[in-house]
Amino acid sequence: MNERRDPPHGSQTPTVHEPATFGQLDRLWADPKGLWGQLTGVQNDKIGARLLLTGFFFLILGGSLDSIAMRLQLAIPENELISAQVYSELFTNHGSVTMFLVILPIFEGFAILLLPLMLGTREMPFPRLGAFAYWTFLFGGLMYYSSTLFQLVPDAGWFAYTPLSGPEFSPGLRLDFWVLGLGVAEVGAIAAAIEIIIGICKMRAPGMTVNRLPLYAWAMLITSFMILFAFTPLIMGTLLLELDRGFGTRFFDPEHGGSSLLWQHLFWIFGHPEVYIQFLPATGIVSSIIPAFTRRRMVGYSWIVVAMVGIGFLAFSLWAHHMFATGLPPLVLSFFAAASMAIAIPAGIQVFAWMATIWSGKPVWDTPFLFVVGFLVLFVIGGITGVMTAAVPFDLQIHDTYFVVAHLHYVLIGGVAFPIFAGVHYWWPKFTGKRIDERLGRWNFWLLFVGVNVAFWPMHRVGIEGMPRRVYTYEAGLGWELENLISTVGVFICFAGIGVFVWALVQSWRKGRPAGHNPWGADSLEWATASPPAEHGWSVVPIVHSRHPLWDQDELDRGDPNLERFVRGLAEWPLKWRAAVVVGTADARPQEVFRVADPSFWPLIAGGGVALIFLSELVKLRWGAGLGALIIAVSVIAWNWPTEPPMSPEEEAEFEAEHDVAVNAGGSVIISRWGTGLGILFVSIAFSTLLLAYFYLRLENPAWPPEGATVPALGPMVAATALMVATGIALTVGQRRLADGGERSFVGTLVATIVLAVAAAGVQLWEISRAGFGWKEHAYGSIFFTINGFLVTTLGAALLMIVMTLYWTLQGTFSARRHAPVTNVVRFWLAMVTMWAVGSATITLGARLL
Repeated sequence: MNERRDPPHGSQTPTVHEPATFGQLDRLWADPKGLWGQLTGVQNDKIGARLLLTGFFFLILGGSLDSIAMRLQLAIPENELISAQVYSELFTNHGSVTMFLVILPIFEGFAILLLPLMLGTREMPFPRLGAFAYWTFLFGGLMYYSSTLFQLVPDAGWFAYTPLSGPEFSPGLRLDFWVLGLGVAEVGAIAAAIEIIIGICKMRAPGMTVNRLPLYAWAMLITSFMILFAFTPLIMGTLLLELDRGFGTRFFDPEHGGSSLLWQHLFWIFGHPEVYIQFLPATGIVSSIIPAFTRRRMVGYSWIVVAMVGIGFLAFSLWAHHMFATGLPPLVLSFFAAASMAIAIPAGIQVFAWMATIWSGKPVWDTPFLFVVGFLVLFVIGGITGVMTAAVPFDLQIHDTYFVVAHLHYVLIGGVAFPIFAGVHYWWPKFTGKRIDERLGRWNFWLLFVGVNVAFWPMHRVGIEGMPRRVYTYEAGLGWELENLISTVGVFICFAGIGVFVWALVQSWRKGRPAGHNPWGADSLEWATASPPAEHGWSVVPIVHSRHPLWDQDELDRGDPNLERFVRGLAEWPLKWRAAVVVGTADARPQEVFRVADPSFWPLIAGGGVALIFLSELVKLRWGAGLGALIIAVSVIAWNWPTEPPMSPEEEAEFEAEHDVAVNAGGSVIISRWGTGLGILFVSIAFSTLLLAYFYLRLENPAWPPEGATVPALGPMVAATALMVATGIALTVGQRRLADGGERSFVGTLVATIVLAVAAAGVQLWEISRAGFGWKEHAYGSIFFTINGFLVTTLGAALLMIVMTLYWTLQGTFSARRHAPVTNVVRFWLAMVTMWAVGSATITLGARLL
């Protein structure tokens, strides 16, 4: 059963024994029907498909139509088809939509759609969080695109450099649409990343250890961590930009202690990792497709994993690659140049592993594989030009020329878009049950492959000849006419390829021939399920013994007798609630059976609350932000409102005794712990970004604080911090007493915590009110009040958690057996206390000691 065999050449799959309870499971896991189901549905296949479709919709708007208009303008010199202002709006929209509203949502949609089937589980860990991620993405995209209705399209580039994007040079609402609309979408991206991380780490088939994890899952795991570390600084950076624009702070105003380069640092800490955030999921798709179409196991599995991890770390060490022309010290330039070259090593490892697998296999040249080969060709070209730009002298010559445009598009279209098309052609039969016409698929590939090279290869030449990017026209006689005309023709060829792709999907949906379970003879678990899959995905959770279970196992529910009994029992019990399995992160042994969340409209309401906060700032009706915060608070409380478990403690204990696996019919202890941990990580990264801004501004200013500004007195600040630390100690002791059955003493601890925390906040706010300066005079005041505002906001969220914990404790919800939410609240509180202490020390001692 576990022997290593040659891959099959047909579409055979291991035996899957569906239980008699199949129909009951399918009905249990199905979302409600009709409009109500569309608004409240949480199933991963629905959420994933929505992200994909919405991302492709934005691709047509911003990725295709805008590019056609720009290329028509540049087809001939001194063209007057569109004005300079419209051209600036087009290239801003093109870059912003592609980077924020197209590629990442599509990849997160792929992940949410695929991972439960690929990992052998029934659902993602937080279905409601997935729904929330989609609604915030949709609301953010619509808010951003609503700028066209008011003829206020952003026009400062997708990078929004200051001071161009600041209040002096971009007054009005144009840049507010960019900052606030895309900010909502970024919240959705982070929410989806948290769900993907936990899903990959904790919700897998028994036996799917980390060294058997599909390479696609590895790619998405690393990508999701990168999203947390890259998008969070961007959100904080855009917060500072909006504070400058809307509240008169001075973060990016050099005349008042700010720094325009601070924005570039914060943006490119996101911006360059963003390229690899888009590239790594593409490599995961490629690593899934190549074995299926070469009939060969992937060469260098461990090396590929190490390479992806290396890219994940190195990507954050070369953000100043984009700042070589800003006057950074030579030593700094040398470091970032070396890092920019070094990242080619892990990328090259993957390329050689893919090529070795293809060389040693027997390729089948169907459409998905054609796109993979096209990806290899185009990405290598883009990678070579990327290494060229890592050399500082060369970069100084071609910086802001069309050479960079060519490089970027070879990387993003060849290295990202081609794997997306490959993935759609590859997995479409699984989720529709129908094949895509192979003839149309080949037309789709060749039109895109030829179009990309015709459109972007000439840009290398005109870039070297000095044509600057982001110009709406050029003079005749400079020698750029032919190349620009050829590039314009190439874009039209690409657009024709996209049109064929859309038509191929429509044709397949209407009258495509049946696909069967595994039309490609692939090796991963998703191809063992029906096409399209059942609502619950897996009736009997598989037991994995190999990296290639469909090639190496005759039956997927056979293995260790205890595991066999466990997975069969899970298929037949319980049938009153959505049950899923949590496994060990490394060994994939079952740890817990928990109740997955049911459909709910609260994620939609919470997403609307987030959008309302940003919208209220956009229209300058700031009372709406308070209303939005209230909506979010009510929604999150209702979202997580404890319900009566559908099983008694005695029934849970019976299952636990039989299978040695914990049961939590009220929700997962382990999953909630991971969710809390990642939430704390998100808040910590946001706080660290503010500290980075503080110390950067401190280094930029010889006088800190400026003349006339005071530093908070040590006494009140130390007293406030001591009171806050005391709350953390009290909560920790109270939690232990609750675990020992001391519910009454825990109530007293909660009351004391609230009183002490309010007192601490009052002392610190009183001292801050005596500062004698505001946030508008100098960057010192701006960062001073922003850090304090962050601390107070975090305290407010933590206090709300404590108040609700007190209420539920008085209601008898928590006991010695069921108190996981209390543990998570205490963890968040301790993190808040730590940030309070560090933040207070920074604003009190930073100006004294540095």
